[in-house]
Amino acid sequence: MFLGVALALGSAIAHAGWNTTAKRTAAEGLPALWASSLAAFVLVAPFSIAHAGAASGRLMLLTPISTLLHTSYAFCLQRAYKHFDVGQIYPLSRGLAPVLVAFAGAAVLGQWLRAPQWIAVLLLAAAVALLLGEHPSSGRAVLWSAAIAVTIAAYTTFDGFAVVALGADPVFFYGFGALLQLLLLTFLLRHRLPEAAVQFRRHPGAIAVLAVLIPLSYLLGLFATQHAPLSLVAALRSSSLLWAGLIAWVVLREPFGPRRFLATLLAAFAVLAMLT
Repeated sequence: MFLGVALALGSAIAHAGWNTTAKRTAAEGLPALWASSLAAFVLVAPFSIAHAGAASGRLMLLTPISTLLHTSYAFCLQRAYKHFDVGQIYPLSRGLAPVLVAFAGAAVLGQWLRAPQWIAVLLLAAAVALLLGEHPSSGRAVLWSAAIAVTIAAYTTFDGFAVVALGADPVFFYGFGALLQLLLLTFLLRHRLPEAAVQFRRHPGAIAVLAVLIPLSYLLGLFATQHAPLSLVAALRSSSLLWAGLIAWVVLREPFGPRRFLATLLAAFAVLAMLT
């Protein structure tokens, strides 16, 4: 269990780092997403090839579903960051997702939470409620956050099912999914590939950070599900909203008001409750 907790917390920190970095390239749209996807695939491909012996026909047929869910998440995230601050989108979406995963994990994998962990889910829900009231006039931000939360819950539950119930190798599963995502984005951008290639020159630092932190975040999360219940991993990964809020405040100079501060404290207590 301790290893699962450590992996999930490491995933949370990496996730907060790449989300705040993604804000810097959000205005570029799909071309920037293609560039970061290509760079990430180049990094993970050798490791995935080394794990190709773990491939199975059933998992390779299921991987496209994971790819569609991850691509939908990336698209929603980028669209949201194009119009709203990280602090408006990230805490709400990451705080709502584990609430959804808690129920999905119980239904799909039979991984029921203990009483302290359900208390943690309620604390996360309270944090989400606080964040909902932070920008009452921004209904679109709430809708985008909810859409992102649903896609997070969907790919978290599906990928957890693949790794836990079907025994998918995390490295090959992620690498094959990354290849399919790159092929999908290449098809969607087939008439804009020169514009996409330019992103390496416009945002070399951001793309390099994304290429490292995105695979790291997801792989740590997948490995964590092998050592801890899916709902617990999802909740611990949601602690990234603590780090993302601080990074957005320090690096992006976004506001960190009283509501966000209190929501961050509730999320911190939720993480502690998960560990009891």
